[in-house]
Amino acid sequence: MDLSLTIGGPQGGGIDTSSNMINRAFAEAGYNVFAVREYHSNIKGRHSYNHIRVKEERPRSLRYPVDILVALDADTLYEHMDDVVAGSKVIYDKSFESGDLSQARLIMRDTAKRIKERLQGENLPLNVNGVIQHMKNNGVITIAVPFDAVVNSAISGGTPTRYFNTLGSAITLSIAGLPVNFTSEAIKQVFASKPKVVEDNVKVVEAAYKYCEENKLSGVPLKSFPKKQRLLLTGNDAAAIGKVMGGLRFQTYYPITPASDESTVLEEHETLSLIENEKSSLEKAGVVVIQTEDEISAITMAMGAALTGTRSATATSGPGFSLMAEGISFAGMDEVPIVITLYQRGGPSTGLPTRNGQSDLLFALNTGHGEFPRIVLSSGDIEECAYDAMKALNYAQRYQLPVIHLIDKNLATTSDLIPEIDKSRVKLIPAVSVSDKEEFLRYNLNTETGISKVGYFGKNIFWMTGDEHDELGHVTEDPEVRDRQMQKRFQKLETAAHEIPLEDRVQVFGEKEADITFVTWGSQKGPILDVIDDLKKEGIKANMLYLKMFEPFPSEFVKSFLSRSKLVVDVESNILAQASRVIRLETGIEIENAILKYSGRHMTEDEILSAAKKIINKKEKFIVEVLTNGA
Repeated sequence: MDLSLTIGGPQGGGIDTSSNMINRAFAEAGYNVFAVREYHSNIKGRHSYNHIRVKEERPRSLRYPVDILVALDADTLYEHMDDVVAGSKVIYDKSFESGDLSQARLIMRDTAKRIKERLQGENLPLNVNGVIQHMKNNGVITIAVPFDAVVNSAISGGTPTRYFNTLGSAITLSIAGLPVNFTSEAIKQVFASKPKVVEDNVKVVEAAYKYCEENKLSGVPLKSFPKKQRLLLTGNDAAAIGKVMGGLRFQTYYPITPASDESTVLEEHETLSLIENEKSSLEKAGVVVIQTEDEISAITMAMGAALTGTRSATATSGPGFSLMAEGISFAGMDEVPIVITLYQRGGPSTGLPTRNGQSDLLFALNTGHGEFPRIVLSSGDIEECAYDAMKALNYAQRYQLPVIHLIDKNLATTSDLIPEIDKSRVKLIPAVSVSDKEEFLRYNLNTETGISKVGYFGKNIFWMTGDEHDELGHVTEDPEVRDRQMQKRFQKLETAAHEIPLEDRVQVFGEKEADITFVTWGSQKGPILDVIDDLKKEGIKANMLYLKMFEPFPSEFVKSFLSRSKLVVDVESNILAQASRVIRLETGIEIENAILKYSGRHMTEDEILSAAKKIINKKEKFIVEVLTNGA
């Protein structure tokens, strides 16, 4: 089975709960799910939706068109009118049919204008009936359900609209053919702490299945599979768990989308039960999580904790990262082991605060004034978010420098069923050597690795300053000492490049000899893996150069690999093709073709496949395909 569906409604209208029900119900039946949450930046009201894919094997990407569209408000019908095709099923509340486009005041003005022009071009009325007719003209199966009546048949009294998200999810699952017992079990999990809520919602589920059966809407029953032990996590969840497993004991943050969710997870689950071998120590100490007054305080407070020997980190997004720049520069000068998890979103300025982006790569590589070493690594799927969070804390300790961990918003709010996280895959690395003397040369120049012995507040005496300093930490402007300290600090990157396994810095997927080579990083990893399989079915050999670490950059490997490639296509979610710029800087190779998306929406398998075919078939030397799918 390969089922793609979208469930949409007003921001704050229980869309996430609906998605959680659907995901858990399919997981109970042994299926795999992959979902991305898309939402407006206002608090409540504007359009929000979850795009979900369900397969027997593990999905790695999403696709359009969708097989089922569930509209919990009329706006969803307008916003997604072109995401369905012949054979797709659209479920909506029959009461929406009286709605006019002019009444849809929470649809963005530009979006409403585009919808209006589309309906006028087809001589259709500017209302829900016009959209329904547009869909029917394209062979879409529309299913109008009397939401009020179905809920009232299950529950007397109360407010029916409270259960509309449960009803929409249950009807979707019934139409998909999932037996009711799996849906009821999902309800029990979603509302586990509220027995009365469980009871009422199970009644609504049963009423939904009964309605579908009576109206011959029920799908052919799906087969189920043995349920496996898996974790349903977002990228935020995985990064938080990875940090705890990596020994995190102090985290700071200032609220910002989408980074805040990671710190919220840490606050809610300081003693994560899934980490059995850590549980006893966590129960004694836990993870200290502090919401600071701003991002400047967040970075400097985390550095202060790091200087006591505590594994410390902070998490932020673009605007907050901008405020952290000076603090990160200080960490570079004074060799402070600190992790900054940078959740990328659409910029510049406030930009698209709840939408996807990969436009902070060059900023991460160059943030802070002056020159200093830092490690910059990126994650491309939910599992990597966890393991890379562990590794980032290790790198900070080992090399005594700031480590910037890039996670794009698409991953932050993607839900995926992943295997249990195996902490043994990443062994904790202690600081290289802690001085046993009260006074010592904290910035000792006599080291081949660039890494000096560390000291901790409360135990050792050493000096720190934002100025250039000698081996003790005292301010100096002596040119010879300056040169040697700069060289010592940058020697760390050579040490890291030598010690960090190549597979943790760059990976190759697909055919050894390929007709087309994709170059990417971050959340495009999954869609491109699916595209490679799609092209193979058509007799086209493809592979992917997947970049994980940008500093220190695996220059020699990338140069050798790309110099042998026939047709190279860069795939990124930014307008400047930033990774290809890094490649040109580090290797001298210019990538001439690109597939770019900077609308803030997630990339899908189908749109990358379509763009790749255009590039393969065209003769022009330089091709840029810009993707725009998504509501």
